[in-house]
Amino acid sequence: MPQHPFDSDDDDLAAALDFSGSTAPVSDEDDGEYSAGADDWRADVPAESGELSTDLAAVSAPAEAIEGEDEQDAESLFTVPNPAGTVAVSAVVDGGIHQVTLSGRVTNMTESQLAEEIMVLAHLARQKGQAAQHEFLLESMRELGADDTAAIRDVLENGMELPSPQQASETQARVFATRYQAQ
Repeated sequence: MPQHPFDSDDDDLAAALDFSGSTAPVSDEDDGEYSAGADDWRADVPAESGELSTDLAAVSAPAEAIEGEDEQDAESLFTVPNPAGTVAVSAVVDGGIHQVTLSGRVTNMTESQLAEEIMVLAHLARQKGQAAQHEFLLESMRELGADDTAAIRDVLENGMELPSPQQASETQARVFATRYQAQ
């Protein structure tokens, strides 16, 4: 049997996927909510000191400008929470998942229930973000002088496969009506 370079009795590859210790409280208060998002993976910018060369000062300058963009980032997130408030998923305008927020009450759910809940809400958040992209592109094309709204919508919805805000709202309403009808 061929020997693979990654086969080793000493390595526990499953341990590399254990993220159970990587959650941190959302706020200083211990309210039982945990969140993991893209900001958790950003490197810390070194503290300013008098020993910085001009090259390093030039590199750290954009980081200072980014700090003020937190409000702008919050406006460009599209969050879908479940009715129980235990899981919320946020997506950016292109539909990429930015953050998953969990409350302490998710411990009452099984892993498979939690995974399914996250996947359903992620799909809805993705559609909500893409619907905002649809609306932005539609308005931009109108401002550029494109008058054929039906043709633009056709390109956005069929060519680019972006849901309209109405389609995203209808999908969320349908999913919530069927999935959470007993709650």
